[in-house]
Amino acid sequence: MLEEGRRRPDRVWAVEGCNGVGKHLAQRLVADGEPVLDVPAKLAARARMFDTGHGRKTDATDARSVAVVALRTTGLHRVSTSCLPS
Repeated sequence: MLEEGRRRPDRVWAVEGCNGVGKHLAQRLVADGEPVLDVPAKLAARARMFDTGHGRKTDATDARSVAVVALRTTGLHRVSTSCLPS
């Protein structure tokens, strides 16, 4: 996944719940020098509900919801190395 992403110079990774379930993935990406936005789970769930009409989680709808929130929401927290444990 990382190799494919690095083919795009303007990439930004959107990870749902960087302080929860997505913490490990966000930490790995930031440690590798990748830009990461923290997408709150509530916003992703809301986008999923409006997109599909029922809010059920599948990999495809979940990924799309996180991406839509990251693209359309200003002020999302950008994960940095200062957020990583030492």
